[in-house]
Amino acid sequence: MSFKEGAGDGPMPPARLAVIAGQVEGLLSDEPWRLSDGELEALLEGVCRLVGRVAAARGRLLVEAQDRGFALRQGAVDTAAWLRDRLALASREARRQVALARDVHEVCQATGAALAAGELTVEHAVVICEAMRSLPAGVTPDQRDEAEQALLGFARSFDPYQLVKLAARQREALTMVDTSPGGDDPHADSRTGEHDNPGSGRAGNVDAGGDGDSTDTNNREKPSPDPADIRRLTLTDTPAGTTLLSGELDAEGAALLRTALDSLAAPHPAVDGTPDQRTPARRRADALIDLISRLLSAGAVPTAGGTRPHLTVAIPWNTLLAAGTIPATTSWGLPLPRAALARLSCDAEISRILLDPAGVPLDVGRSTRTVPAHLRRALAIRDQGCVFPGCDRPPAWCEAHHAVHWRDGGPTALHNLLLLCPTHHRQVHHDGWDIVFTDDHRPALVPPHRIDPLRRPRRNPYSQPPEHLRTTA
Repeated sequence: MSFKEGAGDGPMPPARLAVIAGQVEGLLSDEPWRLSDGELEALLEGVCRLVGRVAAARGRLLVEAQDRGFALRQGAVDTAAWLRDRLALASREARRQVALARDVHEVCQATGAALAAGELTVEHAVVICEAMRSLPAGVTPDQRDEAEQALLGFARSFDPYQLVKLAARQREALTMVDTSPGGDDPHADSRTGEHDNPGSGRAGNVDAGGDGDSTDTNNREKPSPDPADIRRLTLTDTPAGTTLLSGELDAEGAALLRTALDSLAAPHPAVDGTPDQRTPARRRADALIDLISRLLSAGAVPTAGGTRPHLTVAIPWNTLLAAGTIPATTSWGLPLPRAALARLSCDAEISRILLDPAGVPLDVGRSTRTVPAHLRRALAIRDQGCVFPGCDRPPAWCEAHHAVHWRDGGPTALHNLLLLCPTHHRQVHHDGWDIVFTDDHRPALVPPHRIDPLRRPRRNPYSQPPEHLRTTA
């Protein structure tokens, strides 16, 4: 229904908007502290529900603007572009508003009615509309109506994040429903993993040809789509020297990834008991890097070009000696921060490649391991794992660290080496921890002044042999 229809003798829409704006102005000028708890509760709920109703009204206006080609006459390529330019919206938000307006007007009218009645939040409506658009093409109109009503019911009790999972389960259940006239195999026309618009797929045209048996036979000859076909991963380098990851996984792939990262992403309290300050997103990112580092170290990935995959960093000689200004770069072309270079070069496979002034290789030397295997075994026996106080990571999860960096003349010897897990290796390099070797030739860590003004050396009890613990108890 347009604004012209059913307007009656009431004020025109611009006048109504002026009345609404005046009422909102009154709310802004009121003093909330004067409200009783009951009044405050009613007002809070009412204002929150009003947001959905305003969104519904906005949607009707956006649909009308699209239908009459308003944006084109204003010099914009489409309605979303006009919104973005006029209101300085993000492109994604402008497109979301336009898509929601069209969805509740054409595809999800029950959702639009609930939004207009203040019974639904905008976030819930977006989830329901996306879920309805992703339903298998073979579902009937009755099934679509039932699915939408079910999601509207769930929306009263579940937040949008939970509603997404419920919508996915419902979609999969409808994918398994046998909609063929003869009771054929439901997998023959499965749309699992696809994001097609309902009605665009072949299942929506089964009745068009008038020969249902022939069409069903053709469908049975085609294999079911692989749910994994939806998998994608994109890595985009940025001018800041970072890389953006974006992608999508099917349910199985997502479950495998979450299972692999779950224990690695657990919070790790600091030495003094302070809770882990990393955000969940940072912990998951750290866990992913930890997982990849272990796979590469264990040689559990296929070879590439006859060699095991490994991190390759091109380092100008002066930069390696901390005297140059030209940054080191990874084999993917991104510059590597100096602090990361210092940490990585503690225990690395180093190959000498001499270049002429034009950058052409003149000589390639043999690889040498900064920490050879026999020293690595000795470190594992002595340190028993990460030596950072309170850490229980085993030797296989650790990296060898030079107390005095080898570029500063530190020897690759047992009395200058210790084991640190990747997390604490970064912490030692970035947070000002120092390392000393005591009379028993074991490493101890000296905290920065902000943690302990007296800077008393600390040891990890997990890395000490039982007899040492008995003598110091």
